[in-house]
Amino acid sequence: MHSLITNKIKNAVTLFIASLATLTLLRVLLYFFYFNKFESLTFYETVASFFMGARVDIAVIGIFLGWLLLIYFLPFRFTYDKKFQKYIYIVWYILLSVIVLIQLSGIVYFEYVSRHMASEITAMQNDMHVVLDMAIQNYHEVFIFFIFEILLFFALKRALTFKNEIIHLSLKRDSLTLLIVALLIFLGIRSNISGKPLGLSDAFVSNNSQSGNLAISTPFSIVKTISQKHKNYTFYSQEKALENSINALKSSEFTFKNKNFALLRESTNKIKKNHNVVIIMLESWSAKYIDSFSGTNFEVTKNFDALAKEGLMFTNFFANGQRSIDGITALLTGICVMPGFEYLGHGLELSDISYLPEIAKKNGYTSLAMQSSKRESFRIDSIAKLSGFDNYFGAEDMEKLGLEQSGADPRFGTWDNNMLNFYHKKINELREPFLSFAFTSSTHVPFVSPGKRWEKYPHNENNIYGFLNTLNYSDEVLGDFMKKAKQEPWFDNTIFIFLADHTLGFGDDTNMTQGLNLNIQNRELENLRIPLLVYAPKIFPKPQVITKLSSQADILPTLTHFLGWSGEIATISNSIFSTSNSEFVLFSYGNILGYKNNNGFLKHTLEKELESNISTNDREKVLSLYQTFSYLYKNNKLSR
Repeated sequence: MHSLITNKIKNAVTLFIASLATLTLLRVLLYFFYFNKFESLTFYETVASFFMGARVDIAVIGIFLGWLLLIYFLPFRFTYDKKFQKYIYIVWYILLSVIVLIQLSGIVYFEYVSRHMASEITAMQNDMHVVLDMAIQNYHEVFIFFIFEILLFFALKRALTFKNEIIHLSLKRDSLTLLIVALLIFLGIRSNISGKPLGLSDAFVSNNSQSGNLAISTPFSIVKTISQKHKNYTFYSQEKALENSINALKSSEFTFKNKNFALLRESTNKIKKNHNVVIIMLESWSAKYIDSFSGTNFEVTKNFDALAKEGLMFTNFFANGQRSIDGITALLTGICVMPGFEYLGHGLELSDISYLPEIAKKNGYTSLAMQSSKRESFRIDSIAKLSGFDNYFGAEDMEKLGLEQSGADPRFGTWDNNMLNFYHKKINELREPFLSFAFTSSTHVPFVSPGKRWEKYPHNENNIYGFLNTLNYSDEVLGDFMKKAKQEPWFDNTIFIFLADHTLGFGDDTNMTQGLNLNIQNRELENLRIPLLVYAPKIFPKPQVITKLSSQADILPTLTHFLGWSGEIATISNSIFSTSNSEFVLFSYGNILGYKNNNGFLKHTLEKELESNISTNDREKVLSLYQTFSYLYKNNKLSR
């Protein structure tokens, strides 16, 4: 009997060590795959991050697999049965394989956003086939490692011993063993005896944000962000936070309306212009790959660059997040999706907020929205409906025109050419004034080639060359759309707004451009810099390059004031044309709150400050904005 309980403990320890070793190997893989991102860590920070990573992995094992150990050590006769023990092993193996697959998917995802996947996985439920396709097509090395892990774990089975010789039970000893195992699992998940359980912010061993990225794993990040309830962070008294927030948002373009709805504002411009608005959100169009916005010579955005020479170029424009849904939320609501809050279509709308199409409708506008992805992709169909668009369309509604090479099918929906032709057709059916929104997708990874005629660079679906070729294609069909638009009677009265959803996010592109005569300079927060082009030659006849700091969230208040729309808005943003407000941008890196103004930037976990080069007053401003928004949102006092 004693040997049997000892054997059970031996098997459990073997499974635990093997699981921890597997997850540690995945962290080593992450470190060497993206060494350029972690090279800013000192030797001490690297070692400390790996030790913290071990604590994270132990917590993951406890969360996902701990319940199996509790069943395994139940003080009942059947737990000593050989078949039962094998079942426990099989279930353990399956669950560990799922954990490994999640972490490997996170390693793929890390390439594009330089952080681990979090609660956004819930937004991908209609697009998981695309995520898996990206992994299979682009990251063979990762899946080779996954296969290796499977083979290794089957080999480990030989190290486990299953016996079936139980005669007498010892309830006292088995119960004590179960209690000890339960205590160890509890401590492993919490990672401490007293205080709060291990959280995401605890994983940062220094103020270098990469320390957290190295220590955290994707399974841990997902569990912590999905399961967490919104926490109230109080940095200052509510009165002080509100005062700081109002001062941050104060401008001559808007007046504050109601003390009970403290951020609710109304435009001071009462002269309605009734201009049409056509918005095109461009998938992954990073500013540094557009010649007119970066001074480079990629020569794949000739049509866009030509438009830029005749329009208003905003060269200091930022995305409010790293995901498409972040950009869409910011554009349609004027709100940055901050840590602890859900995005539009997944909870943000539970409190009353302002919506761009709804405000336009109240001012006599008709509207439509579409994307070249499938209708339900990222729940844009639901978002279009709840925000007030009159009509919405997806890839299923669009005719395939065949401009691209035969057999070339994009992973997301349909080609941009098909959508933009459909967009032109549907705009012609709208009654003026109108507001329209379209979201492209042909420049989304993997970069499927539309055909040889657009391949300016050696095509590769996985790197910068493939992106530049698809950008070349996307630019051409955008130019075709604008040529048609210029022939329409509504053109002279229309404001065209071109902006991206987020940057490409590759990070260090030195190897990707080796051998090319290209000079790429990464500026501060380059992975958030996107283009904004406002094109309306009859309305803004004088081309300008505007360096004012601004973001996607500023579009809603900009249109509200410039067009003289009546009604109240509640945004954490201002008009991009304002000269009287203090310029700033809020952004999020997963669970990190970011802030930028003309003096510098800040990254904060809401529990500890990471990178920062701003003043104490600026720090008070950003934390006050978060606290005030949180309070008003929770009490449904943002809008009415």
